[in-house]
Amino acid sequence: MDLTHDMREFRFATDSPAEFSPGQYASVALGESGIVRSYSMSNLPNVDGQWHFQIRRVPGGAATGWLFGQSRIGDEVEIDGPYGLASLREHVRRDIVCVAGGSGLAPMVSVARGASAAGMLETGRLHFFYGAREPRDVCGDDLLRQLPQYQKAIRYCAVVSGAQRDRSAWSGETGYVHDAVARHLGADLDRYEFYFAGPPPMTEALQEMLMLQFRVPNRQLHFDRFY
Repeated sequence: MDLTHDMREFRFATDSPAEFSPGQYASVALGESGIVRSYSMSNLPNVDGQWHFQIRRVPGGAATGWLFGQSRIGDEVEIDGPYGLASLREHVRRDIVCVAGGSGLAPMVSVARGASAAGMLETGRLHFFYGAREPRDVCGDDLLRQLPQYQKAIRYCAVVSGAQRDRSAWSGETGYVHDAVARHLGADLDRYEFYFAGPPPMTEALQEMLMLQFRVPNRQLHFDRFY
């Protein structure tokens, strides 16, 4: 399933249940290519053995070259996992903020789906921010719309950095996604639980802003560094 011009959801099935926590990732060995990469799951744990990964094509990349260009239905991959510490904390009842960029969309969608399924959004709220380079890179809103709490307890905001050069191409938020988080949520950011995934410059800027500028405790920040 294509999500954007260069990002696609790949789905694999195993004979055993898919056991992981929302927000985690797995190591995936791609067929007989010898290529191994880490990808986050976008779906929820399930007894059917379904593993869904949202992957962005990297120009010249060996792994995405195989996935987008060579893989066929019926090809086998080896999935090892789960890994990662940035999984959903169901016991924490603070409002949730998910911040994603690129294929970091996958774990954040999984966190949102997990919060919905766990009943966390019956009383709490989830703010979902997606940072993109260009308008054509924006995605994720249609996936969140499938959740029953959309527009009730779930808010989605896309932020496009490249649109600052051409405002005619995009009428929504522009700039950097971490700045949009501060604009939308105000000064009391220490009352939220943060989950984020995406390119290192994005995650580093967000972490620095939250910890140094807004004094958000480290225990409320959840991310993995393999991106």
